[in-house]
Amino acid sequence: MAHLVRRTNLLSQARAMLSLSVLLVGAPALADLDSVREELARSIQTAQRELSAAEASIGAERGELAERLAAAQNRVLDLRERAVAARRAADEETLTLRQIETRLEAWREQSRFQRNLLAGFLDRTGRRPLSERGEADMQSELEILAAHVEAQQARLYPTWERQRVVLPGGELADGDVLAVGPVAWFRRAEPAQSGLIRQDGDMLRVSLLFSGQAEGGIEDLHRSLAGTVMFDPTLSRALLLAEDNETLWQHLRRGGIWVVPIVLFALFASVVAAAKAVWLYRLPALVPALAERVEAAQRSEDALHALTEQVRGPQAELLRAALAEQTPEQRDDRLYAALLGERNRLERWLGAIAVTASVAPLLGLLGTVSGMISTFKAMTLFGSGDPSVVSGGIAEALITTELGLVVAIPALVAHALMSRKVKSYFAQLEKDAVHLSQLPIRAGEA
Repeated sequence: MAHLVRRTNLLSQARAMLSLSVLLVGAPALADLDSVREELARSIQTAQRELSAAEASIGAERGELAERLAAAQNRVLDLRERAVAARRAADEETLTLRQIETRLEAWREQSRFQRNLLAGFLDRTGRRPLSERGEADMQSELEILAAHVEAQQARLYPTWERQRVVLPGGELADGDVLAVGPVAWFRRAEPAQSGLIRQDGDMLRVSLLFSGQAEGGIEDLHRSLAGTVMFDPTLSRALLLAEDNETLWQHLRRGGIWVVPIVLFALFASVVAAAKAVWLYRLPALVPALAERVEAAQRSEDALHALTEQVRGPQAELLRAALAEQTPEQRDDRLYAALLGERNRLERWLGAIAVTASVAPLLGLLGTVSGMISTFKAMTLFGSGDPSVVSGGIAEALITTELGLVVAIPALVAHALMSRKVKSYFAQLEKDAVHLSQLPIRAGEA
């Protein structure tokens, strides 16, 4: 370093002497300015070359000195570490038995704390419950912790993984699965399929296959990690409901043997109600004020004959019974008999509908009781550890009650409507019969 400073001082003195010599030599030759200028230029160039050479030499020496300085610092650090290790070794040699025992106890306490901390974390995350821990194994628990950390890393930065899933048809297929939180998608190239999947025990099940724009979004996501995808905001509950969408025949089969009589009663009541409704709809309209019209038409045979032709249906039977040659007592008896006959005709088969409305709920209740007995028998044999088994049995048992009510309510409504129609129609006939019984007997009648 001192050599470098000395060379810098010598270089500065050379520059000063060079400038002075140029001035002294150039004084006698002031007349020739061009020669002076050339001499000055040559002197300056020579001085610049010498300066560049000196700077290059200084730079080289500086780099070499920096390397030496770094090497010296590394040797100092190494010596410090050796000194610390030597001091620690000397301290270990001078430790008493009491100090060694104290240090070992501190290490054991630290190890127990770490084990308990790790066990609590694994229990909270569900990786290894405390009830299943058994004998403590730090190595296995650290492996579980590492697997958990990797799983969390995969959740934070999800990627497509090759896995085997169950398709909606029940067959197994290998494809790419992307899981983002509780939602996961499935995609495979041959044949081209994609959809939503859900966890079903230890298996992944495809609950919904995509098509159209949704399938294109999955392809974009697989190709460029950017795409519009469809997901289930209910976290597979809507998918479970969609999968449980059974047909009417499947629903009826789950009800058991008691569904058969309920369905037969329903078909019988439906046929009877339809036929009876058509028959009531086709009943002829009642002629208003029949007795008054008959009394007015008795003065003329033509008018009475025309009125007789106009009246049809039950009113015609009543009119024939009232106009027949007979005594008032016989007329009343014939009118009463005609009313009874018409009443029986109007109310025929309505009882079948009423019986169906009464029997169907009872059959449904009987099926429910039978199903509940079977469910409780299964609970007795296999226990009630799985609530889904119990709830599923109860749901099947209640199907007959549901079906019985479905049959009974329309039957009850149909019976009420048709009974009201029959009562109003028969009330009008009864009114006409009373009025006809009060008509005077025509001359010539016995």
